[in-house]
Order: sequence, then structure tokens, then C-alpha cells
Amino acid sequence: MWQKYIDGQYRRPSGVIGRWIGSKMAQQHQPENRWTVDLLDVQPTDSILEVGFGPGIAVEAVARRARYVAGVDFSRAMLAAARRRNARRVREGVVDLRYGDAASLPFEANTFDKAFSIHSIYFWRDPLAALREIHRVLKPGGRLVLTVLPKEKWNPEHPELAGTP
Repeated sequence: MWQKYIDGQYRRPSGVIGRWIGSKMAQQHQPENRWTVDLLDVQPTDSILEVGFGPGIAVEAVARRARYVAGVDFSRAMLAAARRRNARRVREGVVDLRYGDAASLPFEANTFDKAFSIHSIYFWRDPLAALREIHRVLKPGGRLVLTVLPKEKWNPEHPELAGTP
């Protein structure tokens, strides 16, 4: 029962345990965050969307280089953590982080040059609807980067150990 609770916290962190899970994710996913941000080839004129931003590590990295960074996450605990981490950029209007669902993005069509998601597609309630929404908010010719953990590295019994041998 405890393991099922922890697994659910990786999907949608909440409360004290969720904040702890978020800090673990921030540490564990640093290589994937760097790799994904590099693949985005962020330009100073870019408007970029992150779906499932977690504690806001990649948002922070992208905001150093892009004109505008927005994101949605369906964990209020991660929204609060990411807003704290990016507080200055939020005040400046460079970063816009919102509570929401990947299948119903709260942004106008053709808004973003690039979009990305790191380790969150497996938690989307309706991945096809979410991909259609991302397509809708991307400008024509926009780039989407989805970072996923290969199945052979997934550890469903202990998601905190995902990617380790």
C-alpha cells in the first residue's frame, strides 16, 4: 500500500511527501533536463512551452535563454515549487506557470516556437489528446521534444530508482 502511494506521488506530487518527491526529481533528472534543453536549441526570440514542469528545473534553464517560457503541470505542489524556483522570472513576465492538464492547454493556438516534456507523457490521462493540444499551440514548423525513460530502465516497483541498474 505504501509503495502504491509513493508511485502516485511520482504521478501527481502533493503535500509534504510530494514536495520531497519533487526535490528528488530535481536531483535525479538533471542529466535529462540538460540534454533536453540542449536539443531545444533555445534562441533569444523563442517562446517555449513545458508540459509537466515538475519542480521547474528545465524552465529555469530555458528562461535564461528564451524570450518567454510557459508551462502546465497538474500538481499544485510542483506548481508552487516551480514558481518559487522561478520567482524573479515570473515577476518579470518571462515565465508563466499554470496549473492544468496536458489535454487542455490554456494557451492560444500558434503561440510557441518549441515545446517539450521530460518524463511526464506516461502520466498523461490521454496522451493523444495532449499531443493534439501541443500541436495546436505550436507555431507551424515548431519543434517538440519528448524525453522518456526507455522501458528497460523503468522500475515500476521503485520509480525513485528509475534509470538505475
